[in-house]
Amino acid sequence: MRALVYPAFAAFVMLFVGCNTYRVAGAMTFGRTQDISASDIEAAVAAYREYMQATYHTEGLPGQIEVVSHDCVRIYYGDAGGGYTEMNRVHGKWRHGAVVIVTA
Repeated sequence: MRALVYPAFAAFVMLFVGCNTYRVAGAMTFGRTQDISASDIEAAVAAYREYMQATYHTEGLPGQIEVVSHDCVRIYYGDAGGGYTEMNRVHGKWRHGAVVIVTA
């Protein structure tokens, strides 16, 4: 009986986790993904990359993307445990908001 329970539980966990995570703009995207379209997330990432290029002279490739709400997206530099730049939609345009840097 136990031999059947563990594989079934693993399949259930993989199915549950897979429901609210997917890839947008080449990065794992998670959070309230049902609140926003993939094209809106891509627009936020494009604005983020422009901001990173103008401010820090880097490509600004997102590590992971967290959808906080319809008008707020956090773009992490690496995994979700690190720093991020928050992109907020103001009057239909994506603008950078808070910048959080996590150091060891």
